Amino acid sequence: MIGVFMNPLDQAEIISRIEAKVRQLGEAKLELDARLTKMQDETASLYRINKELLQQLEVLGEKNRELELTRSSQPVQEDFKQATKQRINELVKEIDECLALLNK
Repeated sequence: MIGVFMNPLDQAEIISRIEAKVRQLGEAKLELDARLTKMQDETASLYRINKELLQQLEVLGEKNRELELTRSSQPVQEDFKQATKQRINELVKEIDECLALLNK
């Protein structure tokens, strides 16, 4: 009923404004669609990178286990053996000194 009392110029202006708003909404939708597509591409890329990193982690974990097994199965290094013998000898000397003091 409101349209009956409006003059044709007001109606044309209202229609023009509505059309402008519809165009703006259309442009905004296109922009949002483009952003959505970009974000979906980025998400897919991140999933691929994550998968690759998980695979690398698995490979490195296996290599680490192999190194630990290799290290544990290798004979003790000579430097370590020598240092251990020296420390044991020092401790034996200290014990001998303590026993000598106790015997006094």
